[in-house]
Amino acid sequence: MGRFLTDEVRYPHCVPVLGALEYVANDGWRMTLAMVQSQVANQGDGWTTTLDYLERHLEALRAPMVPVRDTADADQEHGGFLSRIGTLGRRTAQLHNALARHTGHAAFDPEPWTDVDAARLHERALCELDATLALAHAQAARLAAPLQVLVRALLDQAPLLRSRLDQLHSAPAGSIKTRCHGDLHLGQVLVTGHDFVIIDFEGEPARSYPERRAKGLPLRDVASMLRSFNYARWSALRRVHPAGPHDALLGDAARQWEQATRGAFLHAYTEARAADTATTATDATDTGPSPRPDGLLALFELEKALYELRYELNNRADWVAVPLHGILDLLRADPPT
Repeated sequence: MGRFLTDEVRYPHCVPVLGALEYVANDGWRMTLAMVQSQVANQGDGWTTTLDYLERHLEALRAPMVPVRDTADADQEHGGFLSRIGTLGRRTAQLHNALARHTGHAAFDPEPWTDVDAARLHERALCELDATLALAHAQAARLAAPLQVLVRALLDQAPLLRSRLDQLHSAPAGSIKTRCHGDLHLGQVLVTGHDFVIIDFEGEPARSYPERRAKGLPLRDVASMLRSFNYARWSALRRVHPAGPHDALLGDAARQWEQATRGAFLHAYTEARAADTATTATDATDTGPSPRPDGLLALFELEKALYELRYELNNRADWVAVPLHGILDLLRADPPT
């Protein structure tokens, strides 16, 4: 991925790859042993800067008590931050358009999205649901009492979860599948002044290499970033109120921040995808239909949250509440049409 983005499509917002040391077996099989990349001056990653910003915002609301503004006011209140998130949305769109270019490289050239792909997507989502519910049921007893309540609420929603996944796996006609980042979240971007550099293209660590290299729909990366905003919301609340539940004021403020951040990212992403498609129409680029926050995005968000819940159950029990809240919130939302 690094060599392709650096040498083939010259995507400027990743860390350039300067070279690599590889082992080549007698049968031609290759393994990368070491890689050299350029140094990128930065001010930290997107996760740290976002969490610091949101924590400062919530702390400022505690004393003196400030009335919670509505979502429209939140857009204005977080104007500078949302402008930066808009830049991140554009950089993500430009990454996806770069990965959609025809270069003659079989591992990267885009391919049509087929009914077989849709069926595999549906099957994968249902398998992940079954695995997540089974793990949650098996480990519920070792969790703290409040988390057990959330797990029971999730297990009670199993039929609705399955029904949602049954409805959401269709892609628009003319969609294409491409290589994607595979694990895009706030911790995978470096802040460089008022811009971003995207890093770490190895995909989700719990998935196999064939899964990480497989071509898919780029909205999966978008959903992963949206889930990162949700993690930031709950993480900031935990830092401001480490000893117990947050109060309603801070909870509403964090929720409004997340809604405004999602909106800024999606708006900029969608506009940049459409703009790049228009300007590169003669450059052998086919990005497929302009993406929308529709049912397919909802499926990828739900699938990512299920993955997160399995990860937290296996590795960080004290974080289990974040994906649990995320899944239940996604179910409460109106089903996309």
